[in-house]
Amino acid sequence: MQTKMECPRCHTEIPLDDVNVATDMALCRRCNQTWSFADLQLDGRVQTINAQTPPKGTWLREDHSGTFTVGATTRSWGALFLVPFTCVWAGGSLTGIYGTQIYSGHFNLFFSLFGLPFLIGSICLIGMTLMTIGGRVTVTVNGGEGVIFTGVGAVGWRRRFSWREVKAIRCTERRNGRNYSTVKQITFEGAKRMNFASGLKEARLDFMYAVLRKKWRESGGRA
Repeated sequence: MQTKMECPRCHTEIPLDDVNVATDMALCRRCNQTWSFADLQLDGRVQTINAQTPPKGTWLREDHSGTFTVGATTRSWGALFLVPFTCVWAGGSLTGIYGTQIYSGHFNLFFSLFGLPFLIGSICLIGMTLMTIGGRVTVTVNGGEGVIFTGVGAVGWRRRFSWREVKAIRCTERRNGRNYSTVKQITFEGAKRMNFASGLKEARLDFMYAVLRKKWRESGGRA
């Protein structure tokens, strides 16, 4: 357990005598403010990450108006395997099922329906491959509005949220159904729960998490 904690508001050290682990509360006597003990523990773990020196593959862009974008690339060496595998899988299955119908000019309903799982699987596999080649995850906050983007270039999934309604930012885990392992992700908790950045390299995810918690604290986050 972390032995030193600071009040996010006044940065005064909070002694352990003013911490109640059972009720998840820590009291800063200087500003008479209570904080979540668990969240202060999280803050302490990310203080070692310097937002001004982002690790390779991450970035932080901000302007004088307070708008900021923190992001990380999803590029990985896994592309060396996924690219040839996707070409063989998608090319072979789709050509064999649909290509022959197009070439012959004869539509076969049974084979077309039979090929739907292969078609869906190929689309997912192509998307995953593109993410390992040039994908990115970004969070942009402009005033009280925010956007989480996951995709390649300008094509991807955008989720809008209210920055003011974020009650907590945590690093959580989700189960990977393919091999029953767990994958780290960032979670916004509030009016609705939003998970993102799963599968990022640990250093990239930790950087995004640290920046988001710091910005959230600075904007008055108190969970």
